[in-house]
Formats: sequence, C-alpha cells, structure tokens
Amino acid sequence: MSRPSSPLNAAGAAYLEALQERFRDDPASVDVSWRAVFQILDELGALAPDAMASGASASGGPASGPLSLKHEEIRQRGHAAAALDPLGRAAPSAELASGDAETIRLRRLYQGTLTLETAHIDDPALRSWLRDAYEGAAAVPPAEARRRALSLLSAAEEFERLLGTRYPTKKRFGAEGMETLIPLLDRILAAAAAAGVTEVQVGTMHRGRLSLMANVLGKPLVELFAGIKGMHPFQADPPVPADVPYHMGVESSLSFGDGTLALTLSPNPSHLEAINPVTLGRARARQDLVREQGGEARRVLCVLLHTDASVIGQGSVTEALQLSGVAGFTVAGTIHVIVNNQIGFTTDRDEARTSLHCTGLWKAVDSPILHVNADDPDAALRAADLAVAFRQTHGRDAVIDLVGYRRNGHNEIDEPRFTQPLDYAAIDAHPPVRALYAGRLAAEGAVGEGDVEALAAGHKARFQEALAAAADHRPNHDGFPGGRWAPFASGGPAAVEPDTGIGPDRLRALLAALAAIPDGLTVDRKVERVIRRRAEEPLDWATGEALAFATLLADGVPVRLTGQDVVRGAFSHRHFALTDAVTGKRHVSLNHLGVAQARFDVVNSPLSEYAVLGFEYGYSLERPDALVIWEAQFGDFANGAQILIDQFIVSAEDKWRQPSGLVILLPHGLEGQGPEHSSARPERFLQMAARDNIRIAHPSTPANYFHLLRRQMLRRDRKPLVVLSPKTLLRLPSAVSPLADVAPGTGFQPVVVTAGERVGRILLCSGKLAYELERERAALDAGDVAVVRLEMLYPLPAAELSALFRRWPEASCLWVQEEPENLGAWSYLDRRLEALREAVGCAEPRVACVARAEAASPAGSFHGDHDADQRRLVEQAFAGLAAALPSRGQAAAE
Repeated sequence: MSRPSSPLNAAGAAYLEALQERFRDDPASVDVSWRAVFQILDELGALAPDAMASGASASGGPASGPLSLKHEEIRQRGHAAAALDPLGRAAPSAELASGDAETIRLRRLYQGTLTLETAHIDDPALRSWLRDAYEGAAAVPPAEARRRALSLLSAAEEFERLLGTRYPTKKRFGAEGMETLIPLLDRILAAAAAAGVTEVQVGTMHRGRLSLMANVLGKPLVELFAGIKGMHPFQADPPVPADVPYHMGVESSLSFGDGTLALTLSPNPSHLEAINPVTLGRARARQDLVREQGGEARRVLCVLLHTDASVIGQGSVTEALQLSGVAGFTVAGTIHVIVNNQIGFTTDRDEARTSLHCTGLWKAVDSPILHVNADDPDAALRAADLAVAFRQTHGRDAVIDLVGYRRNGHNEIDEPRFTQPLDYAAIDAHPPVRALYAGRLAAEGAVGEGDVEALAAGHKARFQEALAAAADHRPNHDGFPGGRWAPFASGGPAAVEPDTGIGPDRLRALLAALAAIPDGLTVDRKVERVIRRRAEEPLDWATGEALAFATLLADGVPVRLTGQDVVRGAFSHRHFALTDAVTGKRHVSLNHLGVAQARFDVVNSPLSEYAVLGFEYGYSLERPDALVIWEAQFGDFANGAQILIDQFIVSAEDKWRQPSGLVILLPHGLEGQGPEHSSARPERFLQMAARDNIRIAHPSTPANYFHLLRRQMLRRDRKPLVVLSPKTLLRLPSAVSPLADVAPGTGFQPVVVTAGERVGRILLCSGKLAYELERERAALDAGDVAVVRLEMLYPLPAAELSALFRRWPEASCLWVQEEPENLGAWSYLDRRLEALREAVGCAEPRVACVARAEAASPAGSFHGDHDADQRRLVEQAFAGLAAALPSRGQAAAE
C-alpha cells in the first residue's frame, strides 16, 4: 500500500539535520518551502530554544544535544512503521533498539505495539498535552489491572468456545482473534467511572457483541443464553417480531471501585454504523437532563465501537463525526474503538480503503488517534487510560484502533480460507492472545502457575451453569422501557383525544409575546413586518406553529427543532431568531415567554440528513417529555436518511420495544419545482405503516397543524409522527385559521369536509390540492360535490370516513391526488376505501382515482407543464357523471 509523502520523509536524516542547522543560522539561506517546514516544527516544539538549551526533549525526557528532526519524524510518522499486526505481516522497517538513547526511547514509544498520531492536530496546546501524557505514562499498567485483563481474556475465550461447541452453525459474529476488545472496553468504563462519569451510552457493531454483553456490559447471562437458544425476549401482548440476539440492547448498572455507571447499549440493525448518530443523540439528551439538574455534561460518556471496513466505508461515520463540534449536537467528546480485523467479510484492506489506516476520518476533527496491537493487552489498557483522560480533560473525541485478526469467517458458517488462504494459514498457526498474555504475566511473576487454569475453569463453570438455567427461563416483562417512559406504557386505559384548544386570553398574550421585538434590537424592516403580524388574526402557518410551541413551552414541555435552515425556515417563514442588523446578536422570542417556561432549542444542522435524523431519533428515545422535531429542507431529502427511517423509526418498537415520539417534518407538494423538491414519498411511509407503529398526517390548515403538534405531546401514548408539511400553503391567503379554530373544545380533525346538504360525488383528497378543488367547486357552483380532506393518512380515520359514506350512500367517490398514480397515497387507500364503502352499503363501493399518469420520477420540472397537468386533474375531478369517470387504476391524464 502506498504511503502519503511528506517533506520529512523525502530525504535522509543527515541531509535534513544539515538543512536544519543552516535554517538556525540564517532562515533566508534555505528554500522558502523548507523554511515553512522548519517554522511548523517550531510550533510543534521540536526546535524550542529553551528545550535545546536545557538538553530536554519536547516531552520532558532526556536528550543528548539539540533535538533533531529525526526525533520529530518518529513522533509524527512512527505510526506508519509501528508493530501493529499480530501476525507480523507488516513488520516495522526500523530496529527499535538502534540509534541514540532518545531515538531508542521514541522508537519504542511510537513504533512498538502502541502508537499515537497527533501531527494532524492544529492546536499546539492539544498536541503538547497528548505527547506529554503519552510519553510520560507508565510503561506497564498496574498489577491489578493486568490480572483483571487476564481474567476477562479467559472469560472471552471460554464464552466463545462454549458457543462454538454448543451452536456451531449459529451466527454469533464472535470476537475470536480480537478478545482484547473485552478488557479494553472494560478499562475504558473503569477509567471513566474513576474520572467522574456516571452514565454511559454505547453503540456497537455485531463483532464480539455477545461477548461484550456477557463479560463487560452487564447483560444477565441466563437471559442472554435464553436468547441465543431461541427464546423470545419479550412477554408482549400482542406478540412482537423482536430481533436476533446480536442486535439486542442492554440496560445495566456497573460498579467499578467506588464508582457506578448506568449503562445503555442501544439495539441496532445490521446496517453498519447506523447506530452511531442514534447513540450520540441519546447521550446528548442525557447530558441536557444532567445540565438541567446543575451537573456537567462530561458525566455522560458516549462510546462507539466500529469495524475497520465499515468505519472507512460508511458515510454515516463522517456525518456523525462532523457533529462533534457543532453547537446543539456536541456530546463533550466520544471515545471510539475500532475493531480492526484487517478484513471486511472477504475484502482485503487494500480493496477496502485508500488510506494507510482506517482512522483518517478523525484527522478532520483533530482527534488523537491511538493504534494498538491486539496481541498486547497492556498497550490496550494504556490506550484506554489516555483516551478517557483526553476526553475528560478536553471534551473532545478520541479514537483507539485495535488492530488484530478474525480467527473465523465473517460469521461462523462462512469459510474464509476460500478467499484468504495464506492469511488463515498464519492465523491457524498463531496462538490466542490469552495464552500469549498468560505466558507473559507468568514469566514476569505477575500470576502463579495455577492461576491461569483456575480463571478459565471458573468462567467455564459460570457459563455452563447459566446455559443450563436458560432452558427454564421465561421473560417476565414486555420490554417496554421504564423510567421516564413509564407514564406512556401500554396496557393502561386507551388513549383518548386530548383537548388541545387554548383560551382566548392566553392565546392573545402568547401571540403578543411572539410579536414583541425587544427594545434596542435593530431588525430588518421586512422581518419586523413579519414578526409584528404574528399578533394579528387570522393565523398563518408559521404563527400557528410558533403558537403551538409557545403553549407547550409555557406548560413546561421542552421543544427541540433541528434541521437545515430551520431557524429562519428554508422558505423564509419562521424567523425564530431575530438577528440584530448592527451587532449580529440573536434573540429567540420563544425563550422569553416567562420564567417558568421550558427551554426551546432551535438549531440549524450541518448539511446532513442521515446523521442528524439519527441524532434526533436518539434524542427522542431519552426525552419522551420533550417535543423533538427534525425537518428536512425538502421532503425528498429524507431519502438520504432512509436507513434510519426503515430500520429504526418505523420498526424499532416491534423489534426492540423501543418507543419514540419523534416528529419528522417533510415539505411536500408538486409545484413544478422538479423531482427533488416535490415529494416526501408518502407511498413509502404508508407501505411501512402497520400495527399502529407511526402516524402520518397531511394537515392543510394552521389550526389543524397547531392541534397536531399539541396532540403529539398531550396524548398518553407516543408514536413517531410524519408530517407532510406545506410549501405554497405557507403564504396562501386562504390557508389561514381564525383564533376560534384553536379555542377550547377544538382539536385535530382527521377529516375536513366541505359539502352541501345533498351530495352526488365525493372528492377525497389530501393537502394543498383541496384548495384548488374547493375553488373549482365554488366556480362551478357544484353544491352536490363534497370535497373531503384526509388530514390523517395513518392510522386511517375509518370511523369518520364510514360516517360520511353512510351519510351519502348513493354518491360516487373519487380519490384525487396530484402525485403520479403509482406514487402518493392511492395504492395504500384503494382497497381500504372500497372495503369501508362496501361495509356501510354504498351503491358503488369502488373508488376511482384521478392522478397524473404513472411515472418513474415523482414530479416534473417545468412550470407550464405542471400548471397544465394540475388544471387537467381539477377538470377531471368535476367532469361528467359518475359512470363516465375513470375506472380504478386509470390515470386522469391518459
């Protein structure tokens, strides 16, 4: 594999040192490009005059004469020649014992089984801290830590051996070859507890997950083995599909000396690295709770585990890393551990990436990068200590690259020797790390002759006992989380529709607060007009939304809104933050409603959908008491986060009993803006809707949106809410609501009807198309046509629709949508509407569809064509008699 070039390895050390001496005597005597190199080395401390005068090294160690470029090159590039591969396939090029005393010291530090990368870090103070901490640390961990590491290695080996023997054909993605991961993570948790951490959020891949749950994360062994044997994990009624054991999560309490950690391992699917932003969001939510109670964010630690092939190949990692320093998304530093098998399924590392290491992403966020040979548990313990100390001191990410091998195939029934025969010949001949470490400790007198066998026998007996007991294990809980989620548990009284209306006096007081501009704040005149208009009736869309937030905040319900450009609104309609045109100071009116109000967090996110939606979903898991909202800039852009939607948001409660009340706002509507700015893909959400897993709404008035948001928090149950939100309706003069529509006694209307006394035709529709149909109805004086807006698409308001069909049994019925016929809600509604009409005895149960012709693209790009198509839809909806209407499945444009 090619390595990156550098001025420091472009020439021999002797030449560089001579060039350095010339620069010291006269900087102008060397080429300007080398001048820049030596100036950078000055910043690094390599040429510090006081250090050279005292004869000390940059790290405080001994030095003979002036510091050399050779020493600095070892610090910067030693990682490229470090002894990281347990199989010795990439042996160091330099002898560790050659050179002067300082050179030997640095080579042992940076070219051995543990090494550190810092040259990419821009801040010299961070580099200096890291080098001092790394070079000044004890070479060998404390004796008790080493004995604990040996015990955990024995446990890891015995656990995998037992499963391999009893279940040889089961997939378990074992940790054989990477058993050092077990004491490494244990040491991270122990060091974190000693440093004052009280809560840990963990997200991990599948490799070694069962062993981690059994030996580190506190999963009850009997429960774990019952799952492995095939026992259903939940006593749920009705039953849920659940998931395989190596996808499940853990909640536990761990003790380390005088410290106790409340630990959560989030469940996750097989979609690699998707769990990262979810875990980050959970950690941030817990930190916000800690801060509300007067504590420090660093008491909550996020630990993410990755594998080498996925961490470099999956874009979600890069997106999530970029959140690490962004206000609103920071988690005071994450500790990352990469389980580096040096292979991805059957893909060699030179096929999987371009870079030398798989950790290049962390250079973009100035994280220290530690590389560890997985055959050296002592080095892993030292790496854990440094990573925790750095995170706790600086509140930044650190990454540990644990380099090892995979003793079996990608899973236990895969044969790796088909594709990597030479590697696996070396692996077959290589002793396990437990044997190597036990021999090392025995040779040093750290353990006795019988200790190693006793440890293995003890763990083996413990696992066999738990496995035997698992045969009689039955779950005694339904898996629904307790704690803050307890008030929303199922099994109680059925959810009733809350009264979401607000009294007129309170409404006007809140509107006045929303319309107020503080004295001394100079606001753009156009913005000022928008803000002042909030106090006026009727409510437009933005004011209805702000008013819903205000009522919740005033009642103590926190609100968090994130996404691209949400503060102003992508359509320039919100203006939640008023920016002083002179000073740039920001004022958020919704945080100035009263002293007892809850906090309103409105955050412009990075240009990311995958990571940010995952973060907000994770946040919602820990804060059922808060209204958590993510908005896509356009509904189509949620495509970039489809994995989060499919594998978490719509299915997590069925798989893992993991509820969420997240709200997703997806601007939707065809306006001739092209295929990427039109459709929120309602057909996809409807296809995934089942077993009351989500709610899908398409509100068409500010009042209904107001009630929908309040209803989300005032109902006893919590479900993710997908809102097909508007674009043109934001400023449509007729899309407004009087205050009476949000008064006491009012609420969300799943069906909105415009009809006369006698109805011969029902036009069912959803969204902004209703306004066009109602205008046409008025223009034609078609009093016998009812325009029925379906404001809740799922769960389908069957009772309300049945009542309408029963009221007009002789009326024909059309579903009218602006989307192409193969998209939108039609495929979902077709047979369901027919079944409702048939059940109430309608003369013609079948429902016809008026839509654009089937298309591969969701929308067109030319306004003229769009307007003509839209006009044809409206005309078709009102054309002819019922008998002449298109039959089901026939598009209006055909």
